[in-house]
Amino acid sequence: MALNSDEFKHRLLPQATTLVEKAVGTANSVVLEALLDACYLLENSSNSNAPIVAIERDVRTDTGTYHLFVRRLNTSIPTGKFQILIVRELASGLIQ
Repeated sequence: MALNSDEFKHRLLPQATTLVEKAVGTANSVVLEALLDACYLLENSSNSNAPIVAIERDVRTDTGTYHLFVRRLNTSIPTGKFQILIVRELASGLIQ
């Protein structure tokens, strides 16, 4: 059964807002919406035959680019717990 997007996001909103404020300096709506969308997608996919475990996404704002890494904790009780990392201006790669 699919989750109700509005109810799910409303439940996560207070904690997600606090986390985004800590990472960005303000409750940036673009980063906050991207974070809530990622959590919803992960949780909703948990009931499928091939659930998504984690999502990485770049979010571009006026103040810079933020890299989101969101992982659903599949052993959490109750369900719906996420591990989240928000990094600004991520630079990574392979050099030889």
